[in-house]
Amino acid sequence: MQGVKYIITVTHREYTEDYTEFFYRHGVRNLIKIFATGSARDKALSALGIERALKVVFYMAVTEDKIRDINKGLVRETNLTEYGNGFSFTVPIDGIGGEYGKQYLLGDAEINKKESRDMEEKSKYVLLTVIADKGNVDVVMDAARAAGATGGTVLSAKGTGAEIAKFFGVAISEEKELIHIVTRRESRDTIMKAIMDKAGRDTPAHGVVFSLPVETVVGIRSLED
Repeated sequence: MQGVKYIITVTHREYTEDYTEFFYRHGVRNLIKIFATGSARDKALSALGIERALKVVFYMAVTEDKIRDINKGLVRETNLTEYGNGFSFTVPIDGIGGEYGKQYLLGDAEINKKESRDMEEKSKYVLLTVIADKGNVDVVMDAARAAGATGGTVLSAKGTGAEIAKFFGVAISEEKELIHIVTRRESRDTIMKAIMDKAGRDTPAHGVVFSLPVETVVGIRSLED
């Protein structure tokens, strides 16, 4: 979907609340948080007498006109640019499953579409990302497989459901499952529709699905040329 971007920001877990407040100040509608660890080798850490770094990863969808403001804010208002504190990057979203998904991720924000599609049309593959209430992975994956998906990867996450639940008038859990599915672009719409039908707004999963362009795939035999 032109005009919508996905931001992924990684920093130290101790800054979770500071960065959460920062993103809300800059108009982020829906923020997903996943706790993670750094990648330094355990032996090296042990020799230095320190523990593996605890990280937090933020995921959020925003309209393209907010990207510059958020990036400038990260430089001016946070410590992200200080050595070792983390990083942030942006990728285009090239599809969102239905009006419910758009409102869930972006609220009533207006999307300003551009003529250039660049990577969105050039990519042969897409990464489907599903955000659903915890405990609904099987429902999501059964729907996806029935529509042609070969498998997925599941991450446990924290969402920000209170404001959204009030907006939609439904009970949405803050405990989330983030499910990643890589598939061919020509299968995207069929799989997204199947997920929306079986795990969408009017189901216990309250799921949303959107897609990100992928340049190359290695290790998935059913997708490799």
